[in-house]
Amino acid sequence: MKFRLLGPLEVVHDGRPVPLGGVKQRATLGFLLLKANHVTPTSHLLDALWPNEDLPASAKKILQNAVWSLRALLAADESPTAPELLTRAPGYVLRVDPEQVDLFEFHRMAEQGRAELAAGTPERAARTLREALATWRGDPLADLVEAGITWPELTGVANARRDVLEDYFEAELACGGHQAVLGELEAMVEAEPLRERCCGQLMLALYRCGRHADALTVYSRLRRHLVTDLGLEPGPALQKLQQAILGHDPSLALPEREQVVAVPAAPESATTARDAAALPDPALIPFQPTGENPRHQHMTVALVQAWLRPDAADATTAPEEVDHALAAASAMVRAGIEELGGTVATSIGSASLALFGHPHARADQEAWAVRAALALRDCLASSQLVVHIALTTGNALVEWCQESRPGTPAVSGTLVDRVRQLINHVPEGEVWICDRTKALAGEAVVCAPADSGAWRVEGAAPAKAGDGEHDSDLALVRNLLSRTVQRDTPHLVTVLGEPDEAMRSFIAGVERCVEQEPAQPLLLTGVVSAEDDLAAAAQVLTSYCGIEPDEPLDSARAKLVRACRQVIGVDRHADWQATRLLRLLRSPQRTELPAGPAPRAVLAAWRGLLKLAALRRPLVLELRDLHLAGDDLLDAVECLVDTTEQTAPLMVVVSARLSLLDRRPDWGGGKRHAASITLTPQPGRSPGGLRRAMLLAADERTGRLLFQPRLSDPPRVVHRQLLRSRCPQKVELSAMDDGDHRTTQRLDHRGDHRGDVEVLLGGTCGVLTASSAYGRLGGPAGRALGLHPPAVTDN
Repeated sequence: MKFRLLGPLEVVHDGRPVPLGGVKQRATLGFLLLKANHVTPTSHLLDALWPNEDLPASAKKILQNAVWSLRALLAADESPTAPELLTRAPGYVLRVDPEQVDLFEFHRMAEQGRAELAAGTPERAARTLREALATWRGDPLADLVEAGITWPELTGVANARRDVLEDYFEAELACGGHQAVLGELEAMVEAEPLRERCCGQLMLALYRCGRHADALTVYSRLRRHLVTDLGLEPGPALQKLQQAILGHDPSLALPEREQVVAVPAAPESATTARDAAALPDPALIPFQPTGENPRHQHMTVALVQAWLRPDAADATTAPEEVDHALAAASAMVRAGIEELGGTVATSIGSASLALFGHPHARADQEAWAVRAALALRDCLASSQLVVHIALTTGNALVEWCQESRPGTPAVSGTLVDRVRQLINHVPEGEVWICDRTKALAGEAVVCAPADSGAWRVEGAAPAKAGDGEHDSDLALVRNLLSRTVQRDTPHLVTVLGEPDEAMRSFIAGVERCVEQEPAQPLLLTGVVSAEDDLAAAAQVLTSYCGIEPDEPLDSARAKLVRACRQVIGVDRHADWQATRLLRLLRSPQRTELPAGPAPRAVLAAWRGLLKLAALRRPLVLELRDLHLAGDDLLDAVECLVDTTEQTAPLMVVVSARLSLLDRRPDWGGGKRHAASITLTPQPGRSPGGLRRAMLLAADERTGRLLFQPRLSDPPRVVHRQLLRSRCPQKVELSAMDDGDHRTTQRLDHRGDHRGDVEVLLGGTCGVLTASSAYGRLGGPAGRALGLHPPAVTDN
């Protein structure tokens, strides 16, 4: 039986959660666990259950009932180390093995990590402290805190986590991990601005990242808080660090480690004595290893098995073609693993062994590895391969081979044996993980119990902005928003990346920043449409005016005129602007509107109204999918933050694919108040690049067997990024099956040559042609799409 306090209170028995009773019973168990193996007086328990109220007359009876229910719950564990709830004067004692309580395991691993750090082994210390922090699932006893429980012991537990987090930062900084912990450090200092040790660690990390001015800004901000609020100066250690940064002290740089071995002198002979003067001093010579000494390293290993489906080959298929297909499958798996940040240690037949966390560890490497496995499985789901994936986490014996297989790690040990045993139980198309992987991955993955004590991965949990992945970027947005409001200066923030879960969660984080801003700016959102350049502007305008989609035209016009008069003033100019903006009120319910002025004139009026509205109340304008916008809308957005015109507290946040920079390489350039943020996708969030890398890894002779199209298959997903920049802007693709049934899809991508726009081709892709009226699609591009001769023609 396991007890989990570091998060909502949980009791787990045989891998399954045990139902607990009401708040009082849960609070009794939680308080006894905090005092485990020590007698807790009844009076202390009563005060804990009713902390800020008078005791009811039945208080002792309620406590006795809770204890009786807990004893029945604990009786389900019949193991030799089963916990016991005993009556001991003047109260109760809960006897439990410390290894069964996550809080005590956290303290044990924290002490071990600190000892390793003091012993001069920061790599081990960082790994141990990371495992200690991974036991946390949220605030301690979060469910009881929500119910009104406020025990002083919980504050001590939360402070212990902060101390361990600082120890972890120190260990990572000692072994060169300043970039890996920079985001967590910034979030920690933001939450705890007066912790001098953490501020010093952030200053050092920023300095080593080349951000010297930012490092000094952290010191100045801390000093201002201390002097203003407490009348204190920063401690001597922090002052010394500031002076070292100002003087670029060499001691701040991470010293390079050189592997050195002693070389004993050989037996002296006449020849060696004669040539001794010409030889270097044989005391200590730098050692360039041909293969490093094997050492244990914490990592996650994944075993991927990809079999060819029994019905993929028939009697007419040559054995050589099957062999080529299996070799291509192995190459595709290798390419997919490397695209997802893993390292392939070896491939034998249909099995490939991948390493995650080697040679460079990540704070979230277990969650990363599981997401990578899910992405790999999903990418191969439409192929003729049967996929099984198993993952285990722990210490493995690793050796880098420099001669026989340069750059390839050799891995061995019990960790590899465990993953090999686990793969035998994994059904087709599933991903299984061990207990350790699940614990360290935390809430990032959704699992269900499986056989053999393993866990079946059902999917990746939706990412949340603020989960640590983009905290530093959100902090930048928060600071720019404060600057916009305080200095009445417009800002443009461009968020580049795929329109996937990472982008959506980041934009949600931006919206939370807007909600938390004390000035309470008004948030207006719009989604850009490739068909209508005015669609996003219309959404923003109707939201500002409070116009509903199905509102009658007369009512919508009245609200528009009222909004213009409030912002511009009661004069002819306001009514004239309202007339120019009428075109933006067009909807399926309001079709009787006149065409109105040209789109550029409408957008100019829209831009002017927003700038004047921001003078009344700070505005945050959020536009999504800006890469689909036409030139008129792009010009209008840039002019919104043009400080040569009237300035106003207006912040514009736009999200777009990287292809926006292909059309506008100087986007935001030359503006003093513009920033760009590029989101790096996690495994599975941008399948386009993964599918592309795997397709290109397959030999063209194997495409027909691995990706044999059938009429029952779903539509083929074709990534236009493979068509390269030489492809014309408009291409007509025809797909013809054996029954001469032809379907045609016309592509018009507005110059987006390298965008990841997905085009669905229905039916069997038997023949792929390009109409000469629009351009030519050559054989190489067709082969890159997985369509191989004789299926592809050059005309």
